[in-house]
Amino acid sequence: MKVREGFVESAGHQLAYLAVNEHLASDKEPAIVFIHGVLASVNFWRDCVPPEFKEGRAWYSLSLPAHHPSTVPQDFSVGDVNDEWFFQVMNGALKKLLGDKKAIVVGHSTGGFSGLNVAIHHAPNVIGIVSVGGFHVGTWGGVEGLLLKIAGLGKWAKGLFVSNISISKSSRFVRRIFAALLAHDHKAFWSNPLSKRMFENVEPNILLQDPAALFVLFNGIASLQIEDQLHKIDMPCYIFSGTHDPVVPTEQSYVLATKVPNAKSVEFQNVGHMPFIEDSDAYFEALNLALKDIADSAFNQESSKGDS
Repeated sequence: MKVREGFVESAGHQLAYLAVNEHLASDKEPAIVFIHGVLASVNFWRDCVPPEFKEGRAWYSLSLPAHHPSTVPQDFSVGDVNDEWFFQVMNGALKKLLGDKKAIVVGHSTGGFSGLNVAIHHAPNVIGIVSVGGFHVGTWGGVEGLLLKIAGLGKWAKGLFVSNISISKSSRFVRRIFAALLAHDHKAFWSNPLSKRMFENVEPNILLQDPAALFVLFNGIASLQIEDQLHKIDMPCYIFSGTHDPVVPTEQSYVLATKVPNAKSVEFQNVGHMPFIEDSDAYFEALNLALKDIADSAFNQESSKGDS
């Protein structure tokens, strides 16, 4: 696996990226861009991609804002973050990263929201979305949901939010317990070697996260609501969800599947928020099929335009 690390600037934010196996890129195929969820990092996807991606396919990993090693502008403050802001930052980053090349965005959790949001706003690079445990409203369960509630209280709760982030930084054991709480099938989560490699990949970044920047981001996420805009999505979209997701309620996945026009839904049985670890084989098979379907749809559309 050949990895080039770098940064792109968008709306004052420096977003980290990984460009993987660029020597295998083809003009005939869309780029595949993975976006992680909150409290992870751009390195999250190094091992959480289909096995054949490691050596046999070109792909990218793009950071969320405010997640180390990405950096925020000095004036990043509460009130900045809304769906339009998310679009400006992520769309700008995709343009800088890809130029005019078309892409399929695969996003987990807040990365899934980011994918859906750029589709709502018709990002010119994007031809399809795979949302994995994505959401349409900033209302979650679990530890992440608690952090959202704290941040949503406003500036006076910043100290409490920062304290909770600091607790996770202080202990590897606590960090791993918090991560495991994202899963429903804890046995499958802990027994899968991917969980250990994922921890190893993101831990250096987690220890250097800026709690103040994360507070601003979480405060904005707590107020996000894009349900009434989902009908604007006019590209192929897959909704991946676990039947027992402790973070993003299954009701949210149902709303996405029914309100995104022509969305295709894939449910992973007895799985929580981490299907790529809890049920890797089924997830990787479903992802490969989704990526092929989206790419084929885009190719057929281009062929139809050429014939008309």
